[in-house]
Amino acid sequence: MEPELRKRRPPAPLSSLLRLLIPPPAREAVMGDLEERYRSPIQYASEGIRTMPYLIASRARRTSSIAIVGLQTFVLVACLGVTLPDLPGQTVPSWAQGGIPAAAALLALLLRAVYRGEETPVRSGFLDAVAAAVAMLLSQGMLAGLVSAGQIEPDWMLPRGLYMLGFFALPALWLIGAAEGRHGARPVGAPAEAVVQDYLRFERGVKARNRAEMIALGLIVAGSVAMLLRFNPPMAPIAWPFLAVFVAIIGYLALRGWAAPIPAGAGLEPLRSHFSRELARQNGLRGLMWWFWFGPLFVGLVANLVLFGIRMDQPLRIAIGAGALLLLAGFIAKANGDRSRAVRERIAALSGMSEAAA
Repeated sequence: MEPELRKRRPPAPLSSLLRLLIPPPAREAVMGDLEERYRSPIQYASEGIRTMPYLIASRARRTSSIAIVGLQTFVLVACLGVTLPDLPGQTVPSWAQGGIPAAAALLALLLRAVYRGEETPVRSGFLDAVAAAVAMLLSQGMLAGLVSAGQIEPDWMLPRGLYMLGFFALPALWLIGAAEGRHGARPVGAPAEAVVQDYLRFERGVKARNRAEMIALGLIVAGSVAMLLRFNPPMAPIAWPFLAVFVAIIGYLALRGWAAPIPAGAGLEPLRSHFSRELARQNGLRGLMWWFWFGPLFVGLVANLVLFGIRMDQPLRIAIGAGALLLLAGFIAKANGDRSRAVRERIAALSGMSEAAA
């Protein structure tokens, strides 16, 4: 009996590969089902492969917010020059040059959402930026290989001047990932102790997120100043005020962005009220900041699509620009609305906890 059972177990390398490919939340259940039905390596692998698309699609629907994916797409499109007008004599359009690394980065971000484990928001945003950077570099490496083999023209690769602009996508993606996170689950225990422990986690999360935002915004400001001083582009008069706003945001986060400490000796009701106020304050701050973060994208869409379309008498470009502006505003509003809904639910849970204790 025992040798027969050992013989019917799937090969360890094949089992390890399928385990790696299955999204984490479904991993144990699916692997258990596959091992119970195991008859042969081919049958085992084919069932696992057939199951994979459904698992990935289901996980993607649950973990991917259309607003977040939309904002990530706008960041990649803007920072990789997809909307830039084509230069005279340019053989490959800008939308194709920038679209390839943008599509690669977006695919990496979608896969990150599917296979993401238990991570803090700050770590999640940082790994999002790393995954996007690796995907962009891999896409350019593949194109370089095709160029070396004589399969495509060198113009298919991203122009060197856009590599510096593409750098700005990374801190922006980190900001999106760090600000997207939820405030954590409510611990189990006595009501007052539950509120205290939950608030301390919330306080640590706010501190980590603010630090990440200040670092990311600092990178954007430093890179922008270097670019403006070196190249003095036509958009410089508009760029400097945005940078001043970003510096002001960094200053505000450093001075007033932290969650206020719990009042000494506070009972359950003061604790609940304090927590609710801080949740609402942080949510309001995040909502306002998101409009500032994406302000340069609005300016870029107006300049590269709407104004350029007006100057060149291209109604289609004007229409695309107007639609993109509305879509970007809609994504920001949707992301803020989703976060506000979660915060309202958290505040309602705190209120319910207080009423139950009373």
